[in-house]
Amino acid sequence: MDYVLKDRVFPEIGAWADELARIRRDIHAHPELGFETPRTVALLKETLAGWGITELDDTIVKGGLIAVIEGGRPGPTVALRADIDALPMPDNSENAWKSTTEMRCHACGHDGHATWLLGALRYLNEKRAGFAGRVVGLFQPAEEIGRGALAVVEAGVLEKYGVKEIYGAHDEPTIEKGRFGLLGGPAQASTDFFYITVRGRGVHAARPHLGIDPIPAAGLLIGALQTIVSRKVMPIQPAVVSISSVNGGRFGTPNVIPEEVTLSGTVRTFNEDVRNQIEREMGRMVETVAASEGCTGELRYDRLVPALINPPESIEHVRAFITRQFGAEAAGPIDVSMGGEDFSEYVNRIPGAMIRVGIRDEAHKAALHHPTFDFNDEVIPAAATMLAGVALDRLAALGR
Repeated sequence: MDYVLKDRVFPEIGAWADELARIRRDIHAHPELGFETPRTVALLKETLAGWGITELDDTIVKGGLIAVIEGGRPGPTVALRADIDALPMPDNSENAWKSTTEMRCHACGHDGHATWLLGALRYLNEKRAGFAGRVVGLFQPAEEIGRGALAVVEAGVLEKYGVKEIYGAHDEPTIEKGRFGLLGGPAQASTDFFYITVRGRGVHAARPHLGIDPIPAAGLLIGALQTIVSRKVMPIQPAVVSISSVNGGRFGTPNVIPEEVTLSGTVRTFNEDVRNQIEREMGRMVETVAASEGCTGELRYDRLVPALINPPESIEHVRAFITRQFGAEAAGPIDVSMGGEDFSEYVNRIPGAMIRVGIRDEAHKAALHHPTFDFNDEVIPAAATMLAGVALDRLAALGR
């Protein structure tokens, strides 16, 4: 298999390119969701053990796997993280390795993330006699539901292994393959979901005066909620309130006014005060707008992950390695994203960075979470080299 930056990747990792691609495609064909990832974990364990990496723990975090590589001498600990869960959506690709399970698909590239971490750990294990310290590989479940990183943190993994810094990477189809996207400071927004129920009193649609119609109330509420960002939040603060689902009545029963209308959506921002403000404003509006139409309104507001703020100094550590190994042109900027990433749970506690890995070429243009998305195997050796190299750089720096 051909792969990008062929003359720059660590030769050992380059030699494993075909094997790593086969592993990635196996994971892709057998996607698993949330914390329920037994086949994926079993495959990762078997693969790592076959390479001589035997300090493996699949019990401390449900659906996850911790792999530990001890260096030749005592020293600090650096962690490398990959998420491993898939999405509950169809795989409409035409690949031979497309999902074998209906309504499950690795449409975000976590199959590739797991594989490039495998490559990095294999390399580090072969070089373990030459470095001081320890590398912890975190194969994390449940990123797509925003709960996996917090489960790792709450299980005490960072404290157990004394992790000083953590690094992870995510594929990015808007960046050309062979390039890495780096952004210090605010990088990805917090992610919250909301669920609203507006209740009235159902009635025959020919006699609306005998009931309480929740549909006009829901319509007013939709408009009111849009004023939170446009009129309540300070204009220089990025924020999104998106209503993504509206359900009321039955399409095939046009002569019945329903009992209730439900709405759901998401809130994104980078500022905790703004996050709190939006939740407060939503609660007030749901109650009062519904009441103005004689209805009742209920809000369930679920906070998933905080904003990802990459420490600038950690990004510069990564940039230094990429520039040295691949050339300055390989390390470019990337725009701020309103998408969420639970890697934020780690960098809220210890230094680290999330790096974007470009996968775009003629065959890989589909957006993340699109049913035709597939990961680009040609970037695995370069990404594995980047992760392993950054880990070695940071172990050396922290140990001085």
